[in-house]
Amino acid sequence: MQTESLIGRTLTCAETGKQFIGASDGFTTNYARNDAGEVFSDEGVHLREVRALLDRSRPFTGYLSSDGKRLTGWKGNTLGHVIDSNSCELTRPSYTHGKYYQSVRVRDVHGREWYGRGSPGICIRLRPTKH
Repeated sequence: MQTESLIGRTLTCAETGKQFIGASDGFTTNYARNDAGEVFSDEGVHLREVRALLDRSRPFTGYLSSDGKRLTGWKGNTLGHVIDSNSCELTRPSYTHGKYYQSVRVRDVHGREWYGRGSPGICIRLRPTKH
């Protein structure tokens, strides 16, 4: 795992080919790296996430926005919208979800539907709906 900081350096996004300056952005940075050491800008990460939604052969992991209305990436970039949501009571309280979690149906940016269960503001694993 690489831990070297790239803040202040001129970087080239492996996805877009655009150059940008590595910078701190709150508690995170404006870049990401994969296991191969490639660097991606926030824009490049978003493009990769949008492309990953096209692969419906496996689950997709994203985040349920804090208001429970959107599927987002790490930086809050919109990847889809919640089109149906039902509150479900857990059999016992959870440190992560509290007493309830949501069963959601999401329409991604490509117009395709996914479903999963989770809580607002927390990572959610979605599976493609079958039509």
